[in-house]
Amino acid sequence: MISIDPSNKVPLNTSSTVSVLLPLFFAYFATALLVILPGTVFWRRFLLPFTLCFALRAAASLDVSGGDPAMAHANQSFALFMLMMSMRCIAWSVYSDQVEPLPGTPAATNARSGTWGSLLLNACDLAMGVRELSWRGPSKPKVLRQPHPPQRSSTFIRRRTLSVVFHLVLGDFFQFALQLFSPKLGTPAGDSVFDPSLPALQRYLRSTLMSLLLGCMIYAATRAFYDAISVVGVLIFRQSSSQWPPLFSSPWRATSLRELWGERWHHLNRSWIINLGAKPMYHIFGPAGGVLGAFAISGLMHDLGLRAAGRGSDFLAVVGFFFMMGVGVLLESMWIAACGKSPSGVIGWLWTFGWLALWGNHIANAWLVRGVAAGAVIPEEYRPSKMAWALITAQNVAKGIVSPASK
Repeated sequence: MISIDPSNKVPLNTSSTVSVLLPLFFAYFATALLVILPGTVFWRRFLLPFTLCFALRAAASLDVSGGDPAMAHANQSFALFMLMMSMRCIAWSVYSDQVEPLPGTPAATNARSGTWGSLLLNACDLAMGVRELSWRGPSKPKVLRQPHPPQRSSTFIRRRTLSVVFHLVLGDFFQFALQLFSPKLGTPAGDSVFDPSLPALQRYLRSTLMSLLLGCMIYAATRAFYDAISVVGVLIFRQSSSQWPPLFSSPWRATSLRELWGERWHHLNRSWIINLGAKPMYHIFGPAGGVLGAFAISGLMHDLGLRAAGRGSDFLAVVGFFFMMGVGVLLESMWIAACGKSPSGVIGWLWTFGWLALWGNHIANAWLVRGVAAGAVIPEEYRPSKMAWALITAQNVAKGIVSPASK
């Protein structure tokens, strides 16, 4: 399997940005520009090997952790971003036609103007709009119905900025709660969710709660990242707020796996997962193959991302989690065929999150033993969770509830 030695990485600085990142960004945006123009499939496919080489070099050679071992998993997020860019370029290059703006979208208005400036704006729109909501392309994504009309740019920017701050703080509290289970979780060495000294029931209750906290961390971090990018899109690239609908739809309310992964979880990778995972496997193995292919390629993406942190991976745990999500969706299909309806209500909710917990313990363990909970996005001295904890402890000491030695 792929093994990445973190000692061979170079720090992210001006020199490495110019020599490593700029060629990749140029190739990526050039592909986005070409795919909205007719008759460019040859040039997209000609450019693709260079794009993939640039992306592989960036993911394998750049250290975005700032040299802090506790922040090594920043390289994991960075590698996932590089992989996402690569997969989108592959999907655009495999597609023999051009992508077209959907009627009624700002991209369609730009396309009608026919100027070079509007063409470049559309290329930026496609490149940054990873959900491709304004475009009819390889996966022909449906336009999701918006719960609210487009907001004024100033209102949107203010609300999304507040959301970034809120979810960064929320994620910090989830991380702090997780680190309370073991001091090692706050170090690069990491620790397991499984405590063999505990009886079986307590052991798995503990591991499930830790897995839940990790999932909440991932949700908060992803939400903060998306909202931050949406602010850039609207503020800098003058995109409409309607192009940045909410990323999640209350995933904790899902009553089936189909609902969770198909509607309530994010669709940041939907386009290329359909084109490179679901469609090929569908043509070979039918509908079941399409479902398993989509989840399997998602698992491979997360496995490669974890390896980019330089601490290896657990292939069976990581890929197995996503594969078993596909198995769960197929089980639901069998249930629908037998009962005529999808799981719903309390029973559906218990089924959904019971299946998640069953397999989520193992992928959470694969991440946490590799120190994924060690690095905080907010600097340690400014973490609101630690400030709140110190304040509560000081108040308890003053009241005589705890002794100073136990702080």
